[in-house]
Amino acid sequence: MKKKNMKALSVCSLASLVISGSVISTTGVKAEETTPRLGGSDRYETAVKISQDGWKDGSDYVVLANGQGFADALCANPIAKSKDAPILLTSGTSLNSSTLAELKRLNAKHVIVVGGTGVVPTTIENTIKTQLNADVTRYGGADRYETSVKIAKALGNTSKIVLASGKDFADALSAGPAASIEGIPVILTQPDKLPAVTSDYIKDNSNITKTYVIGETGSVSAALYSTLTNPERFGGKDRFETNAKVIDGFKDDFDFSKIYLALGAGPLGNEFADSLTGGALAAKNKSALVITSSTISPYTTALLKDKFNTGSILTVLGGTGNITDLMVSTLKDAIVNPAPDPTPTPGPGDGATNITNDISKYYGSKIEESIENDPTLGKYYDVDTSNGITLTVKNEYKDKISNVNEIFENVDNAEVGDINTPGTIAYRVQKLCNLASEHINAAKFDGKTFKDFLVAEKAKNSKFSKYITSTGDIDVQLVAQKIANKDLDYDDYNAFIGSLKTTIKNSVNLTNPSPKISIKATPFDINRIDQNNVPLYDSSLSREENIDSILSLTNTVGTFTVYVDNGKSYFNVTINN
Repeated sequence: MKKKNMKALSVCSLASLVISGSVISTTGVKAEETTPRLGGSDRYETAVKISQDGWKDGSDYVVLANGQGFADALCANPIAKSKDAPILLTSGTSLNSSTLAELKRLNAKHVIVVGGTGVVPTTIENTIKTQLNADVTRYGGADRYETSVKIAKALGNTSKIVLASGKDFADALSAGPAASIEGIPVILTQPDKLPAVTSDYIKDNSNITKTYVIGETGSVSAALYSTLTNPERFGGKDRFETNAKVIDGFKDDFDFSKIYLALGAGPLGNEFADSLTGGALAAKNKSALVITSSTISPYTTALLKDKFNTGSILTVLGGTGNITDLMVSTLKDAIVNPAPDPTPTPGPGDGATNITNDISKYYGSKIEESIENDPTLGKYYDVDTSNGITLTVKNEYKDKISNVNEIFENVDNAEVGDINTPGTIAYRVQKLCNLASEHINAAKFDGKTFKDFLVAEKAKNSKFSKYITSTGDIDVQLVAQKIANKDLDYDDYNAFIGSLKTTIKNSVNLTNPSPKISIKATPFDINRIDQNNVPLYDSSLSREENIDSILSLTNTVGTFTVYVDNGKSYFNVTINN
């Protein structure tokens, strides 16, 4: 499980403070013009479609990678861009028929194989030589780290490098197009230390003057970051915010008249292929590659609003099984070509009036009373409405509140222990579970508690279900042991979140009309809630979209902007540790 800055207490407390009823709404989706899609029946055919679009007249060079495992393919984009080559995929012990046909259409003379014989066997290499009369160059090492170094060496001397985690694919593939355009290699590392082969490569290249680090401290630790040459980090709370920060950080490299959208997360944990092959096309056209899951992250929405306009061409990479037409239509409706709104919801500085002081002046005492009498909020929070609305955790409970980051702190020096022994990993996990149980189960989706959904998750026998008991509780000892062994990683977490979203969406009635969302002790109804200018809840969006935003929430400490009166007014709620 990747480190997250999530306060379980604050998640539900914020909801309890500002709303009554469900925080899910429903709306229709406006029909859009046809969006270009480069997608086949599987990832191999999708790679062919991408190749046909970008290299209509053929290509002397082609990069070939394994389509089942991402490990050795993560760093392929820069070498592909240097040769103006598409990336094609293969699997098994023989060359896929669609891939072979595309190699012939391209009239490839040089095929670059990425990875060792364990991922692209010599039988495939021999087929290429005999069927195409092409030469084969292989960049493959003993592991993914050595492979990344061999590709870097093939690119030649460089003064800059991109450093990304080799444990997952999202960070490296987010950086691929930008690195390719700039002609710099993507080097892989372990989160806490440089592999020997990576360390040796950096030491041997004394001309390196800049290191771009992709991902937050869960991907590349702070300690490792401090040892790097002139480092600059592009990292977010999850892969989608990281993707947005990479694109923004390298914005001068991109032509934003084109948009490529590819699946970059899913329940299987290997949804890398379209991002890999699409990254080569994006780099060729100097375009950004935006990754998404089955629904659009608020960070992606904010990125698209900032960088793209109605003249941008959106091209979807992959079939409808990965990114549905409905999802694309919703995205374009909200971002690329928004529908006219006679009463649009403004943001701060766009005409909305800040009524925070009025709220605290006229309704402050009622809000304080409401919170103090709430069995959950009154227990944990002090509330102050003398100057705005601020909730602060009471001193006597500060040491009883655990967040996800705390679980992972100094884990190497901590015992698994038990739930009753302070300082042990099990004790930390149990604290978080206690708060989650107490607060989250107070909220319901169509009459179902969070525990109800965990029970459903257990029954699905998904990747994460092993951590859940039959009664819908977290198996604390198992989680603690996995954390100690460093076996609980981001893929597990992402699989759990993705599967949980599906469970919730299949269990609630997404066609129900949106319920009234009221602010306790005031006459106002909520139109929208923003977190750091990123929409968390929007009454104009579908129930499905709002569920996705809420379950993707990773940092709930800070200031939240609550829009009321049809977006004409807003006030701020601050939550402190």
